[in-house]
Amino acid sequence: MKRIWLISVLPVILVFSCVTEPPPKENAAPAVSETTVVQEQNTPPAPAAPPQETQPAQELQADESIPLEDDTFDPASITEQKFETTKADVKTLIDDLNRIIRARNYNAWLGYLADSYFAKISSEAFLAETTEELYKRDQMVATNLGRDPKKVSKKILRTPRDYFDSVVVPSRSNDRMDDIGYISENHVKAYTIDTRGNRLILYDLELIDNKWMIIN
Repeated sequence: MKRIWLISVLPVILVFSCVTEPPPKENAAPAVSETTVVQEQNTPPAPAAPPQETQPAQELQADESIPLEDDTFDPASITEQKFETTKADVKTLIDDLNRIIRARNYNAWLGYLADSYFAKISSEAFLAETTEELYKRDQMVATNLGRDPKKVSKKILRTPRDYFDSVVVPSRSNDRMDDIGYISENHVKAYTIDTRGNRLILYDLELIDNKWMIIN
């Protein structure tokens, strides 16, 4: 009888001994898939904003194409040697102009102007238009600096000398020539290339009496 009782009780004891309390849950960090990790590692940093370029007092004109003066003129007719010689001559001319402008040597600057260009910058219409452009630009600069644009004094340009002092000197004393383009046999444009790759016209030059002169 005692043996029968032990046999009937033993399974119950074994069942209760096998039932254990589940381990407490741990505060595990959320699982991150391997794909997510790879994407985060391969995500390039946001590109930095390009530095803003200071606008010169005399803005340079962008020129994407070179219009030819004569339909019969073929730029390919200019030999490589002539092109490189002209490019070197124009670079020397611009370097000389930079020094002259930095020295504020108005009379020497006049020696590089074609008669047509001097007549243009001497006209009342040109000087009045340039006066307004310069005034608006000065007001924009004042606004960007947090100043009252209404308090900006207007520089009245009455003569080519005024144009030289107020426009040319502040903006054209450190020009860098990167390239030239032939418009005709005796007409070239000198270019600088900005940080965005734009070709900007520095000078419009014509060969007059074997000397490159500014015509625009």
